[in-house]
Amino acid sequence: MTTASWSTRLRHDSDAVFREWGLEFNTKLAAVGLIQTTDTGQINWATVVRAGTNAEAGYEIWRFNDAMQGTAPIYLRIGYGTGSIANAPRIQITVGTGSNGSGTITGTALSVARNVHQISAAQIADTARQSYMCHADGFFGFSWKQGASTSEAAFFICRTCDNAGTPNEIGAMIHWANGGLAAFTARQAMRFAAPATAYTAQTAVDTAQLGFSPQAPINTTTLTSDIQVMLGWTITPRAEPLFGVCGVYASELTPGGTFSATLVGSTPRTYLTLTGFAGPFSSISTASTGGLNIAMLWE
Repeated sequence: MTTASWSTRLRHDSDAVFREWGLEFNTKLAAVGLIQTTDTGQINWATVVRAGTNAEAGYEIWRFNDAMQGTAPIYLRIGYGTGSIANAPRIQITVGTGSNGSGTITGTALSVARNVHQISAAQIADTARQSYMCHADGFFGFSWKQGASTSEAAFFICRTCDNAGTPNEIGAMIHWANGGLAAFTARQAMRFAAPATAYTAQTAVDTAQLGFSPQAPINTTTLTSDIQVMLGWTITPRAEPLFGVCGVYASELTPGGTFSATLVGSTPRTYLTLTGFAGPFSSISTASTGGLNIAMLWE
């Protein structure tokens, strides 16, 4: 189980700075423990040139490195490119259960390419931007270049777990967000157990919920030392808890801070609070009263 936290610039106005941020992302994926495959045709960070608008310059194939990879494999295709204007970076991620060896993700439980960072604002400044990444048994997630514009990249995939909180091979939830607060947030449930399938992706805020808060959340720290932590869920089609993500009341926990909580089972785990731009936890926007920020596993 490994985490990475770094603060560096994000520029996309030349081939050199495109290679800079792309190679940096590649290095962090390896640092947290994902395994890059030997698929042919993967991007060469020494020679690749920046793509035109709404286009990909190249890709990489990565896979999970956890106890369930042999029976319920998870593969990621990461596409690096340019967004809707020339100086805007883009990252796309496709999730599946295999690869054909030449860059195509395969399997019945298969997503399409999802934009996890595609902004319309030019990135031409040297301002340092904070990023976080974590890979553990049953979980991979990141928040990338916070504050780069009115949106930022956020992505996670979390396996289901048993009643002790131990991840298992039944299924997973994918979350991606590349927009502001309630916008551009989507989730897709995956089932790896037979019959394997990818459930319909949900993109509307009122249907793409990770969980909910009973009643309405209040600032409990004004009364006790406790904080409110809301459990996330997915479907397989049975409702299954998610050990790697939760909802937290925005006024109680500062983005970038960590806390301990016991979501499933009896063992506490450590979580990192994300910004509101990572997407709302429930149907209430994080910008609204009662909105819940997402927190992800940080171990």
